[in-house]
Amino acid sequence: MLAFLAVIGGTAVSAAGAQGTPSNAGALFLEFPVGARAVGMGRAAFADGGTGEAAFWNPAGLATLAAASFELHTVSLAAGRTSAVTAHFPSSRIGVFGGAIYLVDYGDLERTDSSNTTIARISPRNMEFLASFATALPGLLSLGISYKLVMFQVDCSGDCTGLPNGDGVTHAVDAGLQFGVGRQDALTIGVAIRNVGFALQVENRDQADPLPTSVGVGALWQTILGPAEREHFDLRVAADVDRPWTGETSPGVRFGFDVGYRRVARVRAGYGVASGGTASASVGLGVASGAIGVDLAQTFLNESELESANPTFFSFRVSF
Repeated sequence: MLAFLAVIGGTAVSAAGAQGTPSNAGALFLEFPVGARAVGMGRAAFADGGTGEAAFWNPAGLATLAAASFELHTVSLAAGRTSAVTAHFPSSRIGVFGGAIYLVDYGDLERTDSSNTTIARISPRNMEFLASFATALPGLLSLGISYKLVMFQVDCSGDCTGLPNGDGVTHAVDAGLQFGVGRQDALTIGVAIRNVGFALQVENRDQADPLPTSVGVGALWQTILGPAEREHFDLRVAADVDRPWTGETSPGVRFGFDVGYRRVARVRAGYGVASGGTASASVGLGVASGAIGVDLAQTFLNESELESANPTFFSFRVSF
């Protein structure tokens, strides 16, 4: 995608591109993490669920939503600010259905002439629209699927003469399952395949960006700390492994834990090595009061082309 920005007359300057965003970021934005809860646990989320974040990790996790929810997620990355809004509604008869809108705004780029005078302003962005469905089947098995409409769009004001077409649209699907093992689902196993679809063609077919299709498996173990009749504290431990469908790079490995007090306050931490070798640690906090919950997460990256040094993730949710 940003390869397109580099050829709009050779005069566009991109803050994201200056920080090394790869040329196929038009599709790689699908790998940006969404949700402070998952990020706080090191992005080990394939076996997790119960919030709208699951739509971006493993849609099967939506099946455990106990009530309708509205959520807002946001973070500023080196590539740009990302924001997501989700809404999901459980039905006792058919399962959970809902959708999400996800936006990555790369900021404004300036096109200048030979005298360095600004003659145009270009605003590139990625958008993703999700429609998700998940249902719980007998035998502690949950299934989920998300359809994605993926778009890249460039708005231009001023002298846009000679600029190539910068709009692209494609379609993708995520699918997953989760199943419980042991008493009260103490252990949950999750399997997900993500971003199965067509390449995102922005300029021409030869420069189309392949989607970052991947397959992963995760496990989540949860238990009560202390006497079971009091249930003041609980512990959740998760681990994930995923790999690009092409198998061209090493698998990504992530793990994290989450300690909660009476479902009111939570402390999280995690560590992971992404496919390709980028390592990151994370910490997170969560608070809830009645139907309202807020989560924060901070990541500490060794190196990254797509994310700022230590981005802070924010999530807000309302259940009704």
